[in-house]
Amino acid sequence: RSLGWPPVAAPHTFLVMAKWGEGDPRWIVEQRTDGTNVNNWHWTEKNATEWSKNRLKELLVNLGFESEHGQCRTTEVTSIEGEASANNRKAKLIFFYEFVINLKWKGETADGTAVSGTIEIPNVSEENDSSEIEVSVKLTEKEDAAKGKVKDLMRTKGAEGIRAQIGRWIKDLRTEYAKDLILPVEKPVAAQLPPLAPQPSAAPAKTASAPSAPKPVTAVGTVDLADTFKCRPEDVFQCLMDEGRVRVYTQSDAKIDAKVGGAFTLFGGNVTGVFRELVPHERIVMAWRFKDWTEGHFSTVVIALSSAEGETKLALHQTDVPIADVERAREGWRLHQFERLKMVFGFGTSLPF
Repeated sequence: RSLGWPPVAAPHTFLVMAKWGEGDPRWIVEQRTDGTNVNNWHWTEKNATEWSKNRLKELLVNLGFESEHGQCRTTEVTSIEGEASANNRKAKLIFFYEFVINLKWKGETADGTAVSGTIEIPNVSEENDSSEIEVSVKLTEKEDAAKGKVKDLMRTKGAEGIRAQIGRWIKDLRTEYAKDLILPVEKPVAAQLPPLAPQPSAAPAKTASAPSAPKPVTAVGTVDLADTFKCRPEDVFQCLMDEGRVRVYTQSDAKIDAKVGGAFTLFGGNVTGVFRELVPHERIVMAWRFKDWTEGHFSTVVIALSSAEGETKLALHQTDVPIADVERAREGWRLHQFERLKMVFGFGTSLPF
């Protein structure tokens, strides 16, 4: 019978080959102009780190601001630490970036006294909108009332201008730098395929097929799994908790509210639950269920992460699983979560960090 993690039409349908010209369009081999990455299906990645650093330096230097209290201007980007990448999966662009940026600035008070200082931007990340970026402004000399007003000018108008420039970089990254990631095709896949199914005529709701009856819980069992990932614990934790990454490696719809008490839905609604405990990079506790379990019945999943010799050890303990679904749950975690996470993000291969 079906493991039921990604929806499957019938037992063992994964062994049945589609007829020529039929089937899931993701698997149709179309005529490509370059013969690679058919249908843009495979995960492709373009390192955007150096381009991003150079573009940010162009955008953040020589930004000027003035008021009745004086004037100030960014003069130099002293450091940009971090990395960025643009990725394509199933013709969808996904961006990962994280930078800490440091700048110098100079200015003058209303009476012409020189002022200088530094700026730190610690949280440029795809997790934050450009309007949420923190801009910390400091003086390099002793502050007085006049110099403090120039610092406030940089902290308000200056920060607003800096955020706007970082927003320009994000737009350029998405529209210009990544434009060659989705490769051209000679004709749309949809044009090669017949309709998946005839459209049904409108009918009263009462004619719809009744849902399957919930499975009664007569006995429960336990799932225990251990696995190793060639990455840091924080990398595994982020992949399990970030909605975008989960959608990528499960190849299905997911909704994740990554906080204690937050709900999650995986595999297009086949798996649902609530987060009970979250210790960043160390521990995840969930109330977890398949949608066809008896209403109100949840298992408890505990995932523990630890670092050992440059790798991450994962231990999963799941209790109160209906005995008929113990193997289904075990194989789902192993095949559709952990193995796919390794394959998509390269966590089965040793990388220096």
